[in-house]
Amino acid sequence: MTEFKYFKLGDLFKIEKVTGFNKNELRNNANGKYDYVTRTSLNNGVESITDKVPNRIPNEPHTFSLGLLQMTFFYRERPWYAGQFIRKITPKFKNSDLVNLYMLTCLRKISRILLGVLVRDVDNTFNNISIKLPIDTKTNELDFKYMEDRVKALEQDRVKALANYLTVTGLDDYELTDNDKKVLSYKPKFKDYKIWDIFKVVNTHSILKSQVAKLSEGNTPYLTAAEGNNAVFSYINCPKEWIDEGNCVFIGGKTMVVTYQEKDFCSNDSHNLALYFKQDEYRKPLIQQYFVGAIRKALSQKYSWGDSISKSKIKKDIISLPIDKKGEIDFQYMENYIKVVQKLTIKNVVKYKEEVIDKTKGIIT
Repeated sequence: MTEFKYFKLGDLFKIEKVTGFNKNELRNNANGKYDYVTRTSLNNGVESITDKVPNRIPNEPHTFSLGLLQMTFFYRERPWYAGQFIRKITPKFKNSDLVNLYMLTCLRKISRILLGVLVRDVDNTFNNISIKLPIDTKTNELDFKYMEDRVKALEQDRVKALANYLTVTGLDDYELTDNDKKVLSYKPKFKDYKIWDIFKVVNTHSILKSQVAKLSEGNTPYLTAAEGNNAVFSYINCPKEWIDEGNCVFIGGKTMVVTYQEKDFCSNDSHNLALYFKQDEYRKPLIQQYFVGAIRKALSQKYSWGDSISKSKIKKDIISLPIDKKGEIDFQYMENYIKVVQKLTIKNVVKYKEEVIDKTKGIIT
């Protein structure tokens, strides 16, 4: 049976500030060798891919980045550059990709602790946190073989589960039909509409993170203005008086993150907005997912942290929507379009699944 022991992060890793710079210095190239990492929680923290940037020294691969906005950790397999408010975390032990993936899971468990401290205290707090890790009972040192074997086994299990899920749900059938191709090639006319005329807009309730810490885990999504994980920070046992109705478009007020929320939820900020269709027959998930994209496209460049969206400001905001031959909003086109986009997305998921299975065949056998 594997034994575990507590280790201080400061003994295992070196955390340090890195020189960040603006993305206007980048030499964008989708086939470049360098990642440009920002505080985003999306796309593994990578905002752009670039060629080498003159007069800028890249950070080493096989390290970790920490975005200080959401305290999000990512493992960096490639050399990388950083934007503002990023920390680099370098292992002090002899590592491998599999060991680092195991460590990444451990690091992500402390994000909630770091969110509770000021940015200036992050380094000291990080160094003094202790995490439980497997040890080799013969040497009393870290058991790297256990970590690697554990990650291999989990990867195999997850890929098998993904393959079964795609088969059972029918999502492994991602080939586009003739009608799907027609939807993609169709060029609808667009017309501008006031968001306020389509939706009932409400400010969400607000639960501070300090209050959340006192609540037990549960089934209610706790939403923040973070980009990753569909804005869900955690799941809590939320009191009824703080719950907002789901099946709506959710806007993180200060960061302009727009998502579709299927379930009833709790929110961290009363400046966040929930948008509900005034006509209930259009409260369909696929239609609302189309509106997520339309609203994000229309407003993401307009609002920022220093000039955030609000219930009063959105009264004047306009989005462009497809219209049918009668000149009315074409909700059916929206639904059909999102169905096709889902198929294209699933195609990429299936491709990933097959690549991983091929990669791990030697391990499985």
